[in-house]
Amino acid sequence: MENNRSIFENLAAYLETFGLSENDLYEAGDVSESGVIAAAAEDYLVDRHSAFAIEPDRCALIVVDMQVGFVRRESPQWIPQAERIVPVLSHLADVCRTFGIPVILTSANFLNPSPNDSLAFTEAIEEGNLAEGSEGVEIIPELYRPGDQVIENKRTYCAFHQTDLDYRLRAHRRDTVIVTGTMTNFCCEATARTAFDLGYHVVFPSDLNATDNPLCHEATLQTMRRGYARVLDSTTLIRMMKSHPRDA
Repeated sequence: MENNRSIFENLAAYLETFGLSENDLYEAGDVSESGVIAAAAEDYLVDRHSAFAIEPDRCALIVVDMQVGFVRRESPQWIPQAERIVPVLSHLADVCRTFGIPVILTSANFLNPSPNDSLAFTEAIEEGNLAEGSEGVEIIPELYRPGDQVIENKRTYCAFHQTDLDYRLRAHRRDTVIVTGTMTNFCCEATARTAFDLGYHVVFPSDLNATDNPLCHEATLQTMRRGYARVLDSTTLIRMMKSHPRDA
């Protein structure tokens, strides 16, 4: 009954979003638009855990924009969930370090004038909250450890765009990236998509990506599941790492 209800609710949302009525659906012969939509809704919830193996010696942890301008409460762009995930994200980073997994942290800092429209879309950025050299771009100390690497010239959502992130990953012979941080549906998603397009395996922990809108968070997770990444929670990921055979 619960599954049937969720399918019905999804179809109702589909009709509303695209301005359709049930009479507009193609339901002739073997063609069933409602069936296609129901199947797609279920498919978005399927984790592709058989897509690739998560092997610690092939992984790198990318911590996206866990900086003062997003994590601290006094910031005009405070993301409460970003603050909340810090202890668990710190634990994952520590586990990664014990396995020799590179921890790479990024810091979004925007230029003014900017080469894109970022200033026009976000008032706080326009006013300098994430301006180069400002307090807002500082990575919170709870997550940084000596030996970690920092990408400081991230000027837009994607952590790969005109930075040396790809070069660093290839230098470490890493082909699997664990994408964490904030915001789920902006910088984290943009980074994961580009990683996929560059040929990396992408792991997207469901509880270690943070944003300020639950619908956007879930939409990104569903998109990642269906076409970009293995989506799993941090507890499962850490358990997999610890159970992986280690070199003697």
